[in-house]
Amino acid sequence: MANRNASAPALRRFGPASAVEAQRVARTPRPIGDYAGRSGYDPAFVDAAQPLPLPGSGAWEVAGVDPAALSDGDHPHELKYTHFSVKVSKKRRLPLFSAVNIDGAKSDRTVKRTNIWRFDPRIGREFQILDGVYGGDKEGFFSRGHMTRREDPNWGDKKTAKLADADTFHATNACPQRQSFNGGIWLGLEDYILDNTDQENIRISVITGPVFQDDDPVYYDVPIPLEFWKVVVFTNAATRQLTAIGYKRSQARLLPTRRRRFIFGDFQDSQVSIAGLSEDTGLDFSAYVPFDVLEKGDPGMQIALASVKDLYLSP
Repeated sequence: MANRNASAPALRRFGPASAVEAQRVARTPRPIGDYAGRSGYDPAFVDAAQPLPLPGSGAWEVAGVDPAALSDGDHPHELKYTHFSVKVSKKRRLPLFSAVNIDGAKSDRTVKRTNIWRFDPRIGREFQILDGVYGGDKEGFFSRGHMTRREDPNWGDKKTAKLADADTFHATNACPQRQSFNGGIWLGLEDYILDNTDQENIRISVITGPVFQDDDPVYYDVPIPLEFWKVVVFTNAATRQLTAIGYKRSQARLLPTRRRRFIFGDFQDSQVSIAGLSEDTGLDFSAYVPFDVLEKGDPGMQIALASVKDLYLSP
């Protein structure tokens, strides 16, 4: 995990959390039993013949799940939600990644936004952030940025889709982001890939997370990730083959860091090799590398993107 530059000094809070903000956070977690039966991420969702497991956590220490919430065969560090799963870094108190299965043929975009953020009772609250760095809608400098986008797991029958939407509003699925970060290619990537899948198998899996650096700038006593990434897996419409792409987006330009040196290839949006993402994040993506459209390129390759249409979807 590369270092960048000395962290910026912590900024003072711009104002107290508003009354609206206070209403958006549920202070009392739901009972552990309410999470029973969550399906979580399905490795075989896109291609049953070539299942792709969750990335390995490498040297990162991952928050353990309360044994009372585990069923036989469950991974002790995997938080299962409706159609997605999360692993949380103990050191950073933020998700290492969030992995979701999306069924484009069954997607329900009519689900009303839940908009109530919660702690997850299945891991320690000391590993979750809902306050401090996040302020009110007007006063706050950072928003709770969904890792699994709230619309993505909202498929199936109406009850399931509604539960999936609510599940995305957990502290375990959020990282501090500037509000203006959450747009452009980042916002439209999943929809664009769905439009380029084999329409007989209109399914994709998306894994999203932050790039943690030792010198990430600190605001309100929280180190803020400057970069975020996605790995998207799909059946290519042209080749009918299992395909993966890697993507990164930076919010460095949106943060008032006082000292930051130029980094070659430092683009706001870029397509990157999945092998390179392994080096950047410390996570194990070895199962995904053979399906990467940039697999034959240098691991350090970054292709600047101005639009989702600039993405390479085939080798």
